[in-house]
Amino acid sequence: MTTESTGKPSPIAAAIGNTVEWFDFAVYGYFAESIGSAFFPQDSPTLQFLSAFGVFAAGYLMRPIGGLLLGPIGDLFGRRILLLLSVAIMGSCSLLIALLPTTDQIGPIAAVLLVLLRMIQGLSVGAEYSSSIAWSVETSPQQARGFLASVTAAGATVGFISGSLVATVIDHFIPITAMNAGGWRIPFVIGSLLSLLALMLRRSIQDSRPAGASRSIAGQWRQVIADWPAMLRLMGTVGVATAVFYAVGVYYVDEASRLDPSNASLYNGINTVVQIAGLGMALLAGRCADRFSPLPLVRRSLLISVVLMIPGLLILAKGGTIHFAIGQAMVLLPIFFYSGVTPLLHPLFFPGGSRCAAFSFSYSLVVAVIGGTAPLISTWLKDLRGWPNGLIFYLLILAIPAFWAWSTGPRHLRFEEQD
Repeated sequence: MTTESTGKPSPIAAAIGNTVEWFDFAVYGYFAESIGSAFFPQDSPTLQFLSAFGVFAAGYLMRPIGGLLLGPIGDLFGRRILLLLSVAIMGSCSLLIALLPTTDQIGPIAAVLLVLLRMIQGLSVGAEYSSSIAWSVETSPQQARGFLASVTAAGATVGFISGSLVATVIDHFIPITAMNAGGWRIPFVIGSLLSLLALMLRRSIQDSRPAGASRSIAGQWRQVIADWPAMLRLMGTVGVATAVFYAVGVYYVDEASRLDPSNASLYNGINTVVQIAGLGMALLAGRCADRFSPLPLVRRSLLISVVLMIPGLLILAKGGTIHFAIGQAMVLLPIFFYSGVTPLLHPLFFPGGSRCAAFSFSYSLVVAVIGGTAPLISTWLKDLRGWPNGLIFYLLILAIPAFWAWSTGPRHLRFEEQD
């Protein structure tokens, strides 16, 4: 591996891109009703269809495509260029959304532009997480790689929590009429300012450009195809964790609020507290990965997560705020610890020359397919099939490829490239 030193490694510079990404994700979700009334009026079936398609496409479908389109840039020209490009795209789109005229002002083209901006953001998101993790592992001191990689990954949780807090504050001080009239634009301005801060922090970071990259985008794509065994292993390790997060951290929160609307804010508050505690667990895991052998640690943390997941989901199913808090903690905290170890290991599934592209595509694809459908599958199992414990069996099935992937890890992880 070769690096071009243009500054010192900065975990904050790496993490802030993930913070911007999840901040934007959170605020868009919180203000979806106000945004929908501005761009997708109920009296237009065509725009309602566009809304449904646009949310899906921007949130999930465009991410793996972004990994394929932008990931090779990090392999060909260095991680620094990609890290600057991804936050520049995210920030520009956030600012344009904040300034975008509504459907009442310029007609249906407003809705089309909103969907396009969200899709472009999805492209940048597809390369942001994986490239920032790869950069962090490649440039950090050997004795601190696990912790600094976990800090980079934790930026996503910080963004989600920050988005929730900003949405709560805005919702408290701005009445719904003012919110629908344009108050929803405020968090997107904040998101664009966060992106500007990320650009300033990343401008002088140390570059990382491992040897072995092809000389063209097409050549990088051929290398990605050749890396399919490694991509399958990575997807196996990610699937169960992302399904647990979306099922327990999204579906169960919405389900509990729907069944007990009088305590909806309490359920959201519990979820935020558990997320903050999970943030601490992830950082602890990163520190442990530096002090102990990371492969046995990740296997044991996965086993503990799966074992505690079963009683945790059974407790969650009982309903009520106490059961909700206990069940969420039992399920999410161990999976946060597991997810705090994996950032150190995930880049090592791939050779340096194709790492950004292969990592970005495979990670984004599994998050889209498994994470994006977890709430839908949870609803289908419980409400349509009448299997209240069906989610347990679904998550246990997803754990099987994770155990397989980590059991074959010693033969495939490229520790030597990080020395």
